[in-house]
Amino acid sequence: MDLNAFVDSIYEAALVPELWPDLLDGLTREADALGSMCFTASPTRTNWVSSREVEPLLARFLADGWMARNTRVERALKLDLPGFVSDQDMFTPEEMDRDPMIAYLRQNGGGWCTGTLITMPSGDLLVFNIERSHRRGPFEPEVIARLETLRPDLHRAALLSARLGFEKARAAAAALAAVGLPAGVLSHSGRLIAANDLLTAMMPSVVLDRRDRVQLAGSAPDALLKDALDRLASQLMPQVASIALPATHAHPAMVAHLVPVRRNARDVFASANAFLMVTPVSAAAVPGSSLLQALFDLTRAEARVAKGIMEGKTPADLARTLGVSVDTVRTQLKSVFAKVGVSRQADLVRLLGGLTITR
Repeated sequence: MDLNAFVDSIYEAALVPELWPDLLDGLTREADALGSMCFTASPTRTNWVSSREVEPLLARFLADGWMARNTRVERALKLDLPGFVSDQDMFTPEEMDRDPMIAYLRQNGGGWCTGTLITMPSGDLLVFNIERSHRRGPFEPEVIARLETLRPDLHRAALLSARLGFEKARAAAAALAAVGLPAGVLSHSGRLIAANDLLTAMMPSVVLDRRDRVQLAGSAPDALLKDALDRLASQLMPQVASIALPATHAHPAMVAHLVPVRRNARDVFASANAFLMVTPVSAAAVPGSSLLQALFDLTRAEARVAKGIMEGKTPADLARTLGVSVDTVRTQLKSVFAKVGVSRQADLVRLLGGLTITR
């Protein structure tokens, strides 16, 4: 291997994330292995990228839930060994033969590994892992020694990729300020990693920048935000979540929008997981259905029901006007309550009555 050329490819991948699979292909060839992979792990997610040959194995490994029972990572963290380590450093032969995860890997074409752990600034654990088939045998000391010479460059490239991801997040928040939107960027754990001046000015009366996660002022809105963040972490929230913020003596009524960042699920170094945007509102005439639909992610039918309730109509009135059953209207109204964050018609009218976007 041309060491200088390979180091160049490491830093090229740091700047162009799409090149990481090519880089990992090169590591695989250097180690005479089945495949190489890189993944970041946190309590709520695992993102990964791999060389092409091992991609199906890694996908099955994650889908079958083995990441949560990864004894290699557990052992490596406990032993706290520097540099590239191998299975022989972490297990006795008897332990390997008894380990269910290693048995699974052997059955699926793997079984021997060498790897290294790196703690990222976000707190996530970054793992470089190179896998060989059990039949091929363990990694030789000289192979591990060659890989160890590359470890500082892999570490720096990973940190550079993470830093670039953060800078992209900060630039996105600034761009939203240019069109008048108070906004921040949230990490995978829900922490605020970047915020524009418009959102910062709303702290702490509207938004609270806490150590564990961003919060909204008020127990009811914050409970909705926590639920949305939990669903996003579990990949159960494919759409925008909108949360009504009642007016207080400190601020007018507002709507907070949690917008997932659309990205490749295997973007290992992406720090942004969602945007938090706040839309201030002010009193005016009863808003149209389209405005309610946009602010709170209502369906067209739900927006018509919400508008009708705000105009003083009953579910029976709306059923006759819309040509549907009263039960249908009540079902749609229940969905409106859930999306807006209230439980009674009176609260809905008080909260939404006369909303219009301010400039």
